[in-house]
Amino acid sequence: MHDAWKVGFLLALVVLGFTTSARAEALDVRMAGDGRIFGNFFLHHNYTGWNEDGTQTEDPVAFWQRLRLRTDFVTGENLSFRLGLRVNDENWGKGTFTVDQAEVSIEVYLAYIQFTWPDTEVKVTAGYQPVSMPQTGAFYDSPIFASDDGDQGASALVVTAPVWGDVVAVNGGFARFIDTNGAFDTDTTQVDDEFDAFFLTAPITLDGLSLSPWGMAGILGKGADVGDMAGGLRSAGSYLPPQGFEYNQTPYWWAGTSLEITVLDPIKISMDAAYGASANAYESSRRRGWFVDAAVEYTGLSFMTPGVYGWAASGENASLADGSERIPVVMPKWGPATSFLFDCDQALSDASMETDPTGTMGFAAALKDISLVEDLTSRLTFAMVFGTNSAAGIRRALAVTGGNGGYMTMGRNLAVGEQLVGVNFDHYYDLYENLTLTLETGYAQGMGFRSDIWGRRFAAAAAPAWKCGVGVTYTF
Repeated sequence: MHDAWKVGFLLALVVLGFTTSARAEALDVRMAGDGRIFGNFFLHHNYTGWNEDGTQTEDPVAFWQRLRLRTDFVTGENLSFRLGLRVNDENWGKGTFTVDQAEVSIEVYLAYIQFTWPDTEVKVTAGYQPVSMPQTGAFYDSPIFASDDGDQGASALVVTAPVWGDVVAVNGGFARFIDTNGAFDTDTTQVDDEFDAFFLTAPITLDGLSLSPWGMAGILGKGADVGDMAGGLRSAGSYLPPQGFEYNQTPYWWAGTSLEITVLDPIKISMDAAYGASANAYESSRRRGWFVDAAVEYTGLSFMTPGVYGWAASGENASLADGSERIPVVMPKWGPATSFLFDCDQALSDASMETDPTGTMGFAAALKDISLVEDLTSRLTFAMVFGTNSAAGIRRALAVTGGNGGYMTMGRNLAVGEQLVGVNFDHYYDLYENLTLTLETGYAQGMGFRSDIWGRRFAAAAAPAWKCGVGVTYTF
């Protein structure tokens, strides 16, 4: 009997081997990715050189390394699976890159199946995947829910279907951002510990014009631990007692549109608008607001693309009792023309002042895609940011949320009368077709920081910030 079991096991292995070989003949495996190694000189990050709450001092010089590896397993034209692995922006000398005592920090950041429904043009994508709400290319990526060019993911099911040829399409989906307790709650009492969202976009493409109206509705369970998302979803009034008195499931909703006009070519006009709100049990816990941006770029030059950019967003009023007047956000990534002031599409990490665009207005002017020397591309961006938040509102928010560096941070959030100015001059030189040498430089100055809001210690320490980052990127 024992020998028979062995024979059966060997036969099963042989059959499995033949089956795997047969399937492998139809399987196409494709790999791509990038590796980045760079060093940053960053003086007065957060305009102080400290961390957000002023308890630690940042090293002015740091060396970083990251790796992205994406593997596509493709079976025909209509079925594939993507797996993305990364070592995510680790310092030399710490974590993975520590001599002789390295820690493992490999993460799965993409894992999704994509297939076309048989005999249709309907595409289904399921798994941990990049998802963004529509946003024009002049502003990266979305101030509400962004994929950061695939570096941010969400567990989601997305269905894409053409409605009218190449003119109109519909994208609908469901995302589960958070399930705090997983499949089982902590005891026999069921707890609403999830944060879910449903979204719908309808991209419309016409000659000289593209339009993408969109909407998203979310349900936040009372027991969900939103972690770092709290600053973008909650109001300062929600920290007032009695804390935790909320609906079991609090609804959120957003609506917006993106618009690009190219009929005036070589002049390109871009516009975005969004409104979002929550419906908490207490008025003091509610959050609602709006965000708009617009840009004009001239694409008729072969050696550069000049452009001007502007935006405005609702800001906090003086009261906590009526909630927050800033638009709620989930996973934001936004910035005009890769401005050094905003965390957007910089090539290097730890490379911006991380200004929160909600509660601000401002403008930027840029010369993008400057190519006067072969294999060298440069960009020059100037930006100014003005606060639209009430000074009294921020002061009261800090008082109930634990002070500077928690719910709000000096220099990242701005009151009326506070301003930021930033300049960055960035360069990308192709040493080889797949190897790019990067130099990113930036200067930022905060003006009008008020000691009666942020405290005398922080306001007195405010100083100009300087950044210089140098690195190489290998893309394969």
